[in-house]
Amino acid sequence: MTAHDATTKRGYATTEAATYIGRSASWLRKKRLRGADDPGDPGPRYLKTDGGSAIYLKEDLDAWLDSLAAQAPAARVAA
Repeated sequence: MTAHDATTKRGYATTEAATYIGRSASWLRKKRLRGADDPGDPGPRYLKTDGGSAIYLKEDLDAWLDSLAAQAPAARVAA
């Protein structure tokens, strides 16, 4: 995925989404398989295509990242 793709592309395959959020593709697959039964973070929202492939929308990946940032403790800045 090039820098240009990241700014113009809206839907990501599992491997592309994993790269975008800094996780592994296997982590995303596990989150999809476990679904609501997975304790803690359910992972980003995804869509299924008619062929059964998972597609992650950029806005859903960004929303998931934003939710993690909101839950994280505030960073301390050295004086």
